[in-house]
Amino acid sequence: MRASRYPPSCRAVARTACASCVHRESAMKTILVLAWDAEDTSPFDTAATLAHRFGAYVVGLGPPSYRAVSVAWTDVGMGAPFDTPLADDEEERKRMAGLRAAFQRSMAAAGIAEGQGDDTSPSATWTELQNAVPMAIGSIGRVADLMVVPQPGPLPRMPESLFEGALFDSGRPVLLVPAGRHAAVGKKVVIAWNGSTETARALSMAMPLIKAAEAVEVISIEGAMVQGPSSDELATALRRHGLSVSARHCGAGGKSTGQAMVDEATKFGADLIIKGAYTQSRLRQMIFGGLTRHLILSSPIPVMFAH
Repeated sequence: MRASRYPPSCRAVARTACASCVHRESAMKTILVLAWDAEDTSPFDTAATLAHRFGAYVVGLGPPSYRAVSVAWTDVGMGAPFDTPLADDEEERKRMAGLRAAFQRSMAAAGIAEGQGDDTSPSATWTELQNAVPMAIGSIGRVADLMVVPQPGPLPRMPESLFEGALFDSGRPVLLVPAGRHAAVGKKVVIAWNGSTETARALSMAMPLIKAAEAVEVISIEGAMVQGPSSDELATALRRHGLSVSARHCGAGGKSTGQAMVDEATKFGADLIIKGAYTQSRLRQMIFGGLTRHLILSSPIPVMFAH
């Protein structure tokens, strides 16, 4: 039998998360959440909001250390993505303690009890994956209905490699949360439609959020579509679920397709965007830009991605 590469605490969390996860179309019952900096608790607060909505079990996951992220980048032939010295072990312990305390404060402020709870009341627990490779977040996330992470970027923001590990290695939807307070997530939802397989998959995974929303709009941007159904056709299909859904196909107006999508979603008053990630290749988007990459790095609105 092959030995697990995760510490016992993480294996235990994976087992309990599996046991407590109830797969229903109408609910997201297990939410895995990671923050990078204790100064930004927006992922914790957002996870708490969703936990109340669905009666979910929240697993707060301590992030990999700066050292682990640096080693992972070196292994693929790249330098460390940091222009500051790596934190020593004592600094890492303080960082992890600060994140754990921030998670516990967020859950307590939201009235979420510590422990596993039941299928109707939200509950929360904390575990650490401090010395594991960054991609391990995706493996742990395979037993979650939703993963919540901060918006990536250069320090002091979370490295983009962690977001990609969550997205590509979990097979689960990833909710990316920009810094700041997001009082409501999922009340007014925009589906960033481009006709693609990736966005169709994201849409399927997001149905619990879509069905719980107060208003839904399908928005497509001229120049960002692939061959596939139109935004009007998608809206018609969603109405068959008994949902009130509007649709718009918009021009970019001289802006990038990513900025045009953000502007149109803001105009709708969206507090959540749903998008399939990387219809174009990651390399192409890194070189030439694209709708996915703009939303990953620059959206002021939380975005739920799937691939």
